[in-house]
Amino acid sequence: MTNQRLRERLNIDDKNAAIASRIIKDTFKTGKIKEDDPENKYRKHRSYVPLWA
Repeated sequence: MTNQRLRERLNIDDKNAAIASRIIKDTFKTGKIKEDDPENKYRKHRSYVPLWA
């Protein structure tokens, strides 16, 4: 899951990308998702997967 993919799924306008970022950030903090590639240092290219994956 990326920021763009989340915006598409939730029908969030590109101009409101901060909403998707906040959802990802809050969900990551609760431990429900994890980074797909923890070695990736580029924030723009991060993707996330469910914790159980």
